[in-house]
Amino acid sequence: MKKVILSIVLLSFGLVVPAQSFDWGVKVNVGTPNLKIDDIKNLEENQNAENVAQLLENTDAVLTYQLGIYARLKLAGIYIQPEAMFSNSKTEIKFLDIMDENQELNDVIGEVKLNKVDVPVLIGKRFLKIFRVNAGPVFSLLLSQDIDQVSAQETWSEIDANYKNATVGLQYGVGLDISMVSVDLRVEKGFQSISEDLTIGETTFAADQRLEQIMLSVGIKF
Repeated sequence: MKKVILSIVLLSFGLVVPAQSFDWGVKVNVGTPNLKIDDIKNLEENQNAENVAQLLENTDAVLTYQLGIYARLKLAGIYIQPEAMFSNSKTEIKFLDIMDENQELNDVIGEVKLNKVDVPVLIGKRFLKIFRVNAGPVFSLLLSQDIDQVSAQETWSEIDANYKNATVGLQYGVGLDISMVSVDLRVEKGFQSISEDLTIGETTFAADQRLEQIMLSVGIKF
């Protein structure tokens, strides 16, 4: 999978080199990635099933950023726009834990951190020379992962996940070009789960985790 994605990335940027009409530049994105966790199996085998379910129902997006470059190849009334973006994604997870001797439940907060290289390859159409619509696949290569937790004192509260090295998703949205500045608003949806499983304490579950987000970006054309 990783070799396939790298081949597509090289091909996408290779298309720009011989073109007579193309732009390139740098851009920054801000987004709110949200980790959707579904299809948990074997919950009945865990004695803390109710608390685990509470964990899965509470995922909050954290504002994060992307930095990178883009190129825009114009041909036959449309354009192809490959990008290479360094992505720092964070998703906040809240769940309940027994924190004191009175058996009172309190919020415990964890944060999933994923450092990735995202490569969208978008196909779009311009209108009135300034407005754009576009859509296309986004290929993601995982660089590192970490799950930070606060106040997790019970054994079952320890969370781990086996994230995939490469995944594919979809991006679509609208854009605006004003002189050298490009502004984009996009939605990203995961085509596949970004992990093989989810481990809570000593129990491992088969889980479908998909990273979804809304992004606002500003680019400068050279």
